Amino acid sequence: MSALRLGGILVALVLGFMVLRGLSRRAPTSADGLGFLAALILLAVSLFPGLVNVPTDLLLLGRAPRGRLLALILFSNIVLWFYTFWSAGLHRRSHERADGQREALVARIASQGASPDLDGVVIVMPAYNEEGSVGQVVRGLPAEILGQKVYPVVVADGCSDQTAAVARSAGALVLDLPINMGGGAAIRIGYNFAAQNGARVIVTMDADGQHLASDIEGLVAPILRGDTDFVIGSRRLGSFEKVSSLRSAGLSFFNLFLNLLLQTRLTDCSSGFRAFDAHKLTHLETSESQYHTSETIMLVRRLGLRIAERPITVQRRIAGQSKKGNDLVYGYRFARTMLTRWLRG
Repeated sequence: MSALRLGGILVALVLGFMVLRGLSRRAPTSADGLGFLAALILLAVSLFPGLVNVPTDLLLLGRAPRGRLLALILFSNIVLWFYTFWSAGLHRRSHERADGQREALVARIASQGASPDLDGVVIVMPAYNEEGSVGQVVRGLPAEILGQKVYPVVVADGCSDQTAAVARSAGALVLDLPINMGGGAAIRIGYNFAAQNGARVIVTMDADGQHLASDIEGLVAPILRGDTDFVIGSRRLGSFEKVSSLRSAGLSFFNLFLNLLLQTRLTDCSSGFRAFDAHKLTHLETSESQYHTSETIMLVRRLGLRIAERPITVQRRIAGQSKKGNDLVYGYRFARTMLTRWLRG
């Protein structure tokens, strides 16, 4: 047996011993799995060198100079990349569980002692530092829509200004989150609160004044008639203030890409002005804290719920500044969210 093979066996045994010793002292981790797998592969190749011919033949390197070495390097990198993606998935799921637990705790704190009867149309408005606009938006909501009472619920997302106080004085029921959770989490908290307290239809709209109260009836009516389960307010079917050419091109691309993935014909995949049948909402398990609009559409489609669009008007915000970031950051994060959700199924 060559010195190289003996060295390989020795390294494999030492590595395996270190992994097993670590497992005797603590719970196993993904790094332990990688270390133990590497030890097994190294031991197998050292004892049976012919095994190297398998990846060499698969990669068509049998006649190349140092072909076996190249095959081992390529095969090792493939295994490493596979492990990296697998480990990243575990890490993400672990974070999601932790975020879910934190979100549930924050929701309990925010809704402590509040158990209203919300049998009607609930308008959920996530708001982060929107004291300059939220009061006007709440006061502009109708008292009833198609015979259903309207209940405004503002989710003040860890605000550092007077958003919660202004919304409450305007007549909204306020869930004042003690920390900033992100728009997606704030919407989930508002959805769950509304559904648990008897809502029939849940509408989400911005607290910055970009969405018009006069458009709500058009979103809610098809759901109350039983024609659909989820209605998206489309600015492309209606009208909107001109945005930058880069953002407009990006939204067109994302619409095209999402429609190809889902086999739909939607026109506005990034609209945050939407309405849900509250009874169908309990099956929707979103996870994104931001840029969650495309994730919601994907989940609704996967659940087989009926989707419709209605025209809306989107105008400039009343006050304050957008929290979405510049066009490039917005586009990158929106694309990342879309691809992540699609790959996860």
